[in-house]
Amino acid sequence: MILIHSNETAEAAWADGANPDLDSAHAAVHNELKARNEIIDSNELDTDNVTVLGHHNGQPVTTRGPFTEGTEYIGGYYIVDVASHERAVEIAGRFAETKYSPVEVRRLMQTPN
Repeated sequence: MILIHSNETAEAAWADGANPDLDSAHAAVHNELKARNEIIDSNELDTDNVTVLGHHNGQPVTTRGPFTEGTEYIGGYYIVDVASHERAVEIAGRFAETKYSPVEVRRLMQTPN
């Protein structure tokens, strides 16, 4: 799984199409993954209607998200089926988001259906 973080700096850079690399990089990667039959799922995550759940003093608490302790959040993801961790890292390194925020590569513990 490739988890694409975002933050206020990244969001400002993408506002009003200020950085055309973002969409073109994702389109190119998505098309390549589809052609190689390596894509399982990908999507951008909504930031307007998010609820964060937790507990405080033993009571459930909900807050508006996506922000928890900081201002960084997961902005999107790719679930890929690739031959190696190195291949997933190569894919993740192609995203323009790496200029502004982290992009994580993690192995799923179980294969999605």
